[in-house]
Amino acid sequence: MAGFETACGRCGAPVDSSDIGGKNELIRTLEKYRTLLSECEELKTMMKPQSDFPMSESTDFKKRSFIRYFWPFLIAAPVAFYVIYLASTFIIMYSAIDTISTTGRNVSEASLYGDTMLGMVIALIVAAVIIFFGVKTSKRKQADFNSNADFMNRQASERYQKGLQNQKMINLYQSNIQEMHKYETMVPEKHRNSADVGSIIQILKEDRAQTVDEAIALL
Repeated sequence: MAGFETACGRCGAPVDSSDIGGKNELIRTLEKYRTLLSECEELKTMMKPQSDFPMSESTDFKKRSFIRYFWPFLIAAPVAFYVIYLASTFIIMYSAIDTISTTGRNVSEASLYGDTMLGMVIALIVAAVIIFFGVKTSKRKQADFNSNADFMNRQASERYQKGLQNQKMINLYQSNIQEMHKYETMVPEKHRNSADVGSIIQILKEDRAQTVDEAIALL
């Protein structure tokens, strides 16, 4: 194995393979190199550009309050009450005047009061129906919107967390690349992949070769 160059794990300088303990040490060093290569190859398939992920975990989708949907019904209910009440009052008064003009008979106050109260009850019922319908509709719309906002915020948060994981993978990949520089002189460039290095290790373990160059010749 004399004359075969590898790299020093501490300083990165090329040294003769016989200086690091012979063939067993060579295999251990190649195994470290293969592990780094394999990890980098896997990371390369998993990593994405960091620009694909949000820079912060801020939630842009705000929830809406109940009143945002309910206020139109809150206005519509009293408006409907007064419109119906005034309309019924007008109809009652018109009917009373028509009765007096056509029959000459006066309409009793009790009858007018009863008709007026009936009109008020009808107006109250309509207003109550509007309020009831408004409450149900507003709650449903609020729940639908807030549920969607929660979903979008969860999506944003998950993407941010994935971005953190992606940055960790990028950092690990760059660290591995830096560490692999000290092993690169051991293997020619075209064989610097985990599959070829694994095959070289296997050939050395089977004693079919004594050096990397001899193992490469058998690939």
